[in-house]
Amino acid sequence: MSQIKTKTLLSGKISGTKRVLITGATGLIGRYAVAQLINAGFDVLAVSRSGCGASGISLDVHDSDALNVFMRREQPEYLLHLAWNVEPGFYTSTDNLDWVVSSLNLLKIFTENGGKRAVFAGTCCEYDMSYGFLQEDVTPMKPDSLYGTAKLSLYQLASSWAAKMNLSFAWGRIFFLYGKNERRERIVPYIIDSLLEGKKPELKYPFILRDYTYAEDVARGIAALLMSDFNGAVNISSGQAVALCDIAKRAALLMNCPVPEYEEVYDENMPPLVVGDCRRLNHAIGFTPSVSWEEGLSEVIEERRKRI
Repeated sequence: MSQIKTKTLLSGKISGTKRVLITGATGLIGRYAVAQLINAGFDVLAVSRSGCGASGISLDVHDSDALNVFMRREQPEYLLHLAWNVEPGFYTSTDNLDWVVSSLNLLKIFTENGGKRAVFAGTCCEYDMSYGFLQEDVTPMKPDSLYGTAKLSLYQLASSWAAKMNLSFAWGRIFFLYGKNERRERIVPYIIDSLLEGKKPELKYPFILRDYTYAEDVARGIAALLMSDFNGAVNISSGQAVALCDIAKRAALLMNCPVPEYEEVYDENMPPLVVGDCRRLNHAIGFTPSVSWEEGLSEVIEERRKRI
């Protein structure tokens, strides 16, 4: 059980039992989203390619025949689509194109079998990140990767489909996140593992500022979005930016390690600041992230220590 103390997930349980299909249920966000929606009173169909243990279901989102059989049998009213390829190199992977096609097919089959509301996971990479402060209805869309382009294209196509079919549809633009059970290549576990090994974490651009949110908070935010009646895009972010070198320093202090020092290095092609405007998340959805950096890092440090 997590030691993090958080606010109540949602304002009470839902009225009656509603069935929700969650794809990517074993992922960094999915595993928390499953627990949050069960707690909120949903009948959860947690699916992934490999299944999710005793309570999970093995289902390949790319398998149209299997999807049709599954949807006809289970007829979920809600859909939370988190599945995507996020293996190393995913920013430029041609798998992104396959995910656009399969995600649209998933939405179509869901709608044709009585689905009422869908929420898909988007990304801050859809924006022109050179603007720094990213707002849903203000900042231009200008992705600089195949991943960001694929997500933006999916949002536009899925929104058009939903409007045509009178389907309630929302899009959670997830910013940077961290949490337990991440791959070492990701920035926060890399920093912690380096410190545990007595090494200084090497940071290429230590002073760039990024909007990081603890994975459990991201899951609660996107669950709150699913529970709402909001249609359109919502930033799932903390609204606060932190320098990568400050993450390393905070982790070192929590671990009683020597605090690393860094020289300022910048690249004109690397946005110095990326932070999300989270006012829509706070006010329209009624959700505010509540896990502090000290709490989140402590959780991850404890988990990484067990790996050493």
